[in-house]
Amino acid sequence: MKAVKTRCLPFRKIVIRTLSLMLAMLACCNTIVAISAADELPRQCQTAVNSSMLHPGSFVVGSAAEWLQARTVVVHTPGDEAFFGIVHPAAALYERPFSLNGARIEHQEFICRMADKGVTVLRLNDILLAGSVDAAGAPLPGPELDKLRNLAISSLRYRTTALSRQEATAQAPYKKQVINSLHPRELTAIILQKPLITLYSTKGHNTGLKATYGADPVMNLYFMRDQVITTAKGLVIGHFNAPQREEETRIVRFAYEKLGITPVYEVTGKARLEGGDFIPAGDTALIGQGLRTNAEAVRQLLQHHVFGTPRVAVVKDSWKNQDQMHLDTYFNIIDRDLAVIVEERVDQRDASGRIVKAADPAKRSLVDLYELKEGKYVRTASNIPFQQFLEKDLGMKLIPVSNADQLKYGINFLALGKKKILAIDGVSKAYKQRLTDAGVDATWMDFSNLTGGYGAAHCTTQVIRRE
Repeated sequence: MKAVKTRCLPFRKIVIRTLSLMLAMLACCNTIVAISAADELPRQCQTAVNSSMLHPGSFVVGSAAEWLQARTVVVHTPGDEAFFGIVHPAAALYERPFSLNGARIEHQEFICRMADKGVTVLRLNDILLAGSVDAAGAPLPGPELDKLRNLAISSLRYRTTALSRQEATAQAPYKKQVINSLHPRELTAIILQKPLITLYSTKGHNTGLKATYGADPVMNLYFMRDQVITTAKGLVIGHFNAPQREEETRIVRFAYEKLGITPVYEVTGKARLEGGDFIPAGDTALIGQGLRTNAEAVRQLLQHHVFGTPRVAVVKDSWKNQDQMHLDTYFNIIDRDLAVIVEERVDQRDASGRIVKAADPAKRSLVDLYELKEGKYVRTASNIPFQQFLEKDLGMKLIPVSNADQLKYGINFLALGKKKILAIDGVSKAYKQRLTDAGVDATWMDFSNLTGGYGAAHCTTQVIRRE
């Protein structure tokens, strides 16, 4: 046989080559670290929710006027439950497809903007998890974990119609075993995604079962304005107009009750009430009645004295258009004497008071006014033009907003206090200038993804305390 010659490198060269390889790897790692740092998650600014907050009296609840300082806000950062919405927006009540990751980043920045202004911001997920995990994030046995498991087990659905009676009977204890084995974070995923497991028998093959998988996720949950209204008296639980959103009420009720907040009322029966139709204005509460909130809900709210105000203005919108689905999509308050409204809903006048552009008759809202007399709300005026009521009765100056700026969510800002708002960028320079001329301190934010769900800053917040 012919000997095979091998070539051995001198020890010094081996060391040099090894060091060169290590340096190359280190450089690579440093590059990865640098990329990660450049692409890191936004800063976290929300208030941590802990067990000490989970009792009555932890949070003062009430909002008497939109221009008062926002103190406590509840939000929900969109998660995986919104995924199905972006792949078929129309069926999810969304306006258009958008980046879910981009929406999360925008939402976290929004949280920080509020926190920077002194607002206590509570995230729904943190409320759900509070008391069920310890400081290290491990499951914490106790009543809070038990309640979370009960909510999760009612959200996880096993369809057993294709199984034998014996196989079907075995699924209830099996589901309980599964729920008791999962981490609280996985339980919240079940609650938000509401999985449906349809089971079939494989006649003893492998594990004996197979399944198809579905879900009924709460895709619109990040619009935290709509499940409830916060009046001067407290929290009122609503009832959604759209079946896609009905499950949200159950989740939000659980969260508020966990914080020790007892609702003053919950609408029932055929009543439909969504939070975007309520705006507090001092001694007058404004409640919209139109596409999403109906007359039966208004009747119940008046009957049960939920507003805590001497007057209630029912703003009747006969147009009922999706682009202006709630009162807060075509009207919003900046201060006690300043508000914005879509220009097509009001008469526009010149300096002499002459009408230069009349409101669209089909889009005029009308007000029925109720006043509290001898313990009952009594209607004292009917069908007052909304513009007249705002200008003459409430003494408000109205800034007209173009249709184009309304469609860019120029009206759906969040008021933090007198003439201080967090608003959505992308609107016209002319609109921004009108706000500046009126003395408004506006912080403009990127909501280019979040608005894909058909809402903006006002829609995504529930201000449970103003003062």
